[in-house]
Amino acid sequence: MQDAAGRSRSARHLTERAFLSLLRNWLLQDYIASYCRSLGATRIFRRCYLIDALGLDAKSVAIDQLSDTPDAPPATRPSKGRKSKNSVPQVVPPALQPLAALSQDLSQESKPITLNGLLLTAGSSKRKEARLNGTATTTLNMPKESGILPASWLEAAPLILKEIEQSPAIFLLNPLGSTVFSSEDLAPLYQRTVPTELCLLISHKQIVSRLHIAQRMPIHATALTGLLRTDRWKTLPTAEEESNKALAGFIDLFIASLQRYFLLPVQRIAFPVVAGPAIVEDVPYTLIFATRRQDSLISMNDAVYLHRRCVYKQSHRGVLGEEWFADQQRQRHADAWQQLYQVTLQQGKAQRIRRWPDLRQQMLITHFGQFTQQDYDAVIRQLLLNREVRCEWRQRPIETEETRIPGNDDTLLWR
Repeated sequence: MQDAAGRSRSARHLTERAFLSLLRNWLLQDYIASYCRSLGATRIFRRCYLIDALGLDAKSVAIDQLSDTPDAPPATRPSKGRKSKNSVPQVVPPALQPLAALSQDLSQESKPITLNGLLLTAGSSKRKEARLNGTATTTLNMPKESGILPASWLEAAPLILKEIEQSPAIFLLNPLGSTVFSSEDLAPLYQRTVPTELCLLISHKQIVSRLHIAQRMPIHATALTGLLRTDRWKTLPTAEEESNKALAGFIDLFIASLQRYFLLPVQRIAFPVVAGPAIVEDVPYTLIFATRRQDSLISMNDAVYLHRRCVYKQSHRGVLGEEWFADQQRQRHADAWQQLYQVTLQQGKAQRIRRWPDLRQQMLITHFGQFTQQDYDAVIRQLLLNREVRCEWRQRPIETEETRIPGNDDTLLWR
């Protein structure tokens, strides 16, 4: 990450606004785009929602007056198809412009899907006493497609969940905001029967602060217990020199509270940025990702890997010996891929796994964010070429065996 003068900024000195901008752009381009395409490929779902409740600043919503009125023109609706000569460009609030651009791209693909976004200006967990019963949400004007709502998630959740009904949705939330979430606040998301992806952003500073306050104030202690569904957080150290242990322990407890609702492992994701020449640091945030869908897990895995590779490449740009750093990175990846090849071979033979998607998922979970789906598929192609495994194809092959990847209906026979 660099400032206007080209100087690198440490991850710990990256402003929250700048970090959230990086995070949103990364999610849109590397994860949400891929995941929406996989949803579109099923031809089951016509639209997907992004519910972004991390909060917005005034500049991002400066021209959002159009979305506050039910009868206003659809300012955030991306145009579809070819533009006519007399078409008038539609005004889109700055905060919605990247999402609108992606939505337009997705709508024009061979297997289209509509991406709608709801951005909440008040963040995730800010709520007033008068709104605790949820009745105030009825005064919000829900946009027909994408829009910005002047509310927080805890205020607007009942209305939003009712409006999006049976549509897939990605939820970007902060459960440790001004009001700590309870397990009951998250329960409606667990109970959704349609594809539901949780991206829960945890600030390390907020964790430390909450732990310190909860040691002194019973009401805050009750709130943490309500979120984690355990009081084991009380055993976490609060001394400054043990803050890393406290952070890891808190995140472990939070993931454990989520895991009971998901068969696929809940993932903790670090977000690296360039901190200087050939220096990469993780920002003091953790993204907790939970999904029930294999295609979503693959999309996030690829997104994590691609971002980290891009950041390391950026950190070496312009430094003395740039090509040496690039060669070293390629060699490390080649060595790691060879190890992956051997582990996949050993696992396949030991467990006699018949379906490649099952074995690939095992490898991906074990090495989450370390390789892309293409890397795993390259492994099975090489195993087939080396005759370490044979495949009984369900259908007559169209492409050559060198490029074909076994699917759910194909059977692996290990030698």
